[in-house]
Amino acid sequence: MPSRDPGAEAVAAPRANNIALALEILEQVARHRTGVTANDISRTLDVPRATVYRIVNSLVQDEFLLRRPDLKGFILGARVVELAHLVAPTSATAGYEQVLESLRRETGQAIHFARFADAGIVLVDEDRRSPISDPHGLIRDPARSAIGRLLLAEVPAATATAMSSASLDDLAEIAEAARVLDYTQQIGLLSPDRACFAVPVRSPAGALLGALALATSVSRISTAARHVGLLRQAAAALAEALPLPVHSRATGAAAP
Repeated sequence: MPSRDPGAEAVAAPRANNIALALEILEQVARHRTGVTANDISRTLDVPRATVYRIVNSLVQDEFLLRRPDLKGFILGARVVELAHLVAPTSATAGYEQVLESLRRETGQAIHFARFADAGIVLVDEDRRSPISDPHGLIRDPARSAIGRLLLAEVPAATATAMSSASLDDLAEIAEAARVLDYTQQIGLLSPDRACFAVPVRSPAGALLGALALATSVSRISTAARHVGLLRQAAAALAEALPLPVHSRATGAAAP
């Protein structure tokens, strides 16, 4: 029988405990979709605050967690979203990829597709030829992107305030513009030389499922706006191609 190394076991046990605690912390953050503080996590899990702070800081450094813009807690980070996307069902992939590739050929512009789940943004298909300039910023503060603005215009005001650093007046303006135009736009907020507009992807009943965005240079945004009609046609096709979770206007939650 091979001999055991007590020293190795002593090192492995704390590491395993840290991994288990990190997963529990991620679960707590996921349960509090608008953010949760390290103190709250410490109380819920009955773990010393110093230990929670140490692991939370590590998770932030590795982009599994993000600090809220107002610094009042933490939300899930880009790497968690990436992991969720990797294990997502792919049976409808061909359907939506054909729609997106056709739209990219017709417009000659960067096209991005995102869905909304649990009052959050999940990037389903980012145009590899012209990636989003600041995907972490898009997720961290939705008011900086046309995709995020569609979501902010749909959720209750309290949820929108918790999700973004935008003022109440700015959020009201975003919601009114989205209502009138049925699309949103941003110019130079994620990158000084880039702009985009986004149209909603809705279920037949009108519930918000996601967003289809066209990104271009700031100097060409007015010209590119002529493609809004094409984006709306593609958005209707996407709603049929994917079994996306339905975003509820009333509750800001995702329904099966």
